[in-house]
Amino acid sequence: MKKEIAITAYKCKKCGKIHYPYHDRCLGCKGREFEKIKPEGDATLLAYTVIFNLPWGFDQRFLVLGVAEFENHVKAMGQIKAESVDQLKAGMKMKPSWESVRVQYGEDVYGLKFEPME
Repeated sequence: MKKEIAITAYKCKKCGKIHYPYHDRCLGCKGREFEKIKPEGDATLLAYTVIFNLPWGFDQRFLVLGVAEFENHVKAMGQIKAESVDQLKAGMKMKPSWESVRVQYGEDVYGLKFEPME
C-alpha cells in the first residue's frame, strides 16, 4: 500500500542549505534555525549500490539502494525497484513513493522507494 511521502527535510534560514535528516546546526553556516520542507516532484538518481548479503527479514535475493535528489533539492536515500542494475544509470528520473519496504514481526515497515521512469 502506497502512502504520502512521510519525510521532512530542513532548510537553514540563514544560508538556505537543505538537510535531511535533521541536524542541530547547519552543516554550511552553523545556524540553528530551520524551516521544515517536504520533498516535491520527481527525483533524479545521483548514486546507487547493490546489497547481496541482506539481514534477516528480507525476502529478496538482493536490494538496490540509491540516493536521489527531488525537484526542490532535497536529497534522500531509499530502495530502488529494479529487476537489474543494468537498467539504472546516474541522472535518470525516478518516481518516488512511500510504501512497505519489509515486514518485521508481522507488521509492514514503511520507507522511501524509487522507481525508474524511463
